[in-house]
Formats: sequence, C-alpha cells, structure tokens
Amino acid sequence: MNANTQCFAYIHGLNSDKNSRSCKEIHTLLGSVHDFYYDYTQNALLALAEIENKLSDVHKNNPNLKLIGSSLGGFFALYLARKYQLSCTVFNPVTFPSEQLAPFKGKNYNFYTNREWNLTDEILQSYTRLPLSTDMKLMPAIVLGLNDETVSPTVTIHFWKHHAKILLTTEEHSITNYQKYLSLLKK
Repeated sequence: MNANTQCFAYIHGLNSDKNSRSCKEIHTLLGSVHDFYYDYTQNALLALAEIENKLSDVHKNNPNLKLIGSSLGGFFALYLARKYQLSCTVFNPVTFPSEQLAPFKGKNYNFYTNREWNLTDEILQSYTRLPLSTDMKLMPAIVLGLNDETVSPTVTIHFWKHHAKILLTTEEHSITNYQKYLSLLKK
C-alpha cells in the first residue's frame, strides 16, 4: 500500500459490533475498512487497550489512517485521534461516558447477538480516567443528529464548539444513510 493512500478504521458503539448496519454500510461505501471491534462490557482502560492494539498494527503500515466512530466508538475515535494525531469523523459521539451512559446502567443486550451483560458503576467510572480534550492537532469532524434520543447533542456542541467541524442534521442517534456523509468521510 502506498504511504499516501487513505486507510479507514471503524469503531462501533455500545451494544453494537462488527455486524452492525453502520459498520456494513461504511464498508460498502469505503471499500476496505479496518474494524476495531472491542469488548465494551469491560472497563474503559481494557477496552481502549484492545482498540489501541489494533490501531498500532494498522497505523504502522498506513500512516494516513482515518478513524470513524459512532456513539461510544466516537468517544474512542476522538480520544485516539488526539493521541496519535489522526484524522477522524464521528457520528453522535459520547463525550462524557460516565455521565451520558449512566441511564443504561444495569442489564444490556448486544443488538446483534442478544448477549446479555451488566453496565456497572465500576465500568462507568472507569471512563473518568480517559477524559477527552479539545486540544487536537487535527480538527475532528462531528456529525450530530439534533433528534438524537440517546446522546444529547447539546452536550457535544458545548464541549466541541470552536474545536471541531460540527455538522448538524435532523438524524436520530442511529444514522440512517451514511451515503450523505461520504465526502466528509473521505476528506
């Protein structure tokens, strides 16, 4: 692969995985996309380490790696984009997981496998050890659905205002058509 060729990696959200409609649609639109699947049922530092292992393997051979994330995957994409100075586009990202995911505490199910698990206080609090920062070398692109019923777009707008390219849409939390954002993904 040419060092100038753009390479993509997708990080899914909570209760999702590589079988998600979003992941499949992004693969269809962009061709080869690395899937940074991780176990979100564990503490944040372990989940981050899992994603980071995959990222380091891909990034060393693909210096133009671009991260794409949705929801909790958007949080991880933003965190890692800052750390590795990577470009990223995220959709309805979680900004403060310990707070914004608190309503989901307790019994949860993977949307695709129906695997049951518990989101505990311990898992939620582990995210406080991974604060996001707006001090990034490359300005992220953030797509926010104003009708998001899961993650408040207001919190994200307030935190990232003047530090990200924010595109407001009428979408809900689940993006229905990534084709509309193809040019943004490839930018």
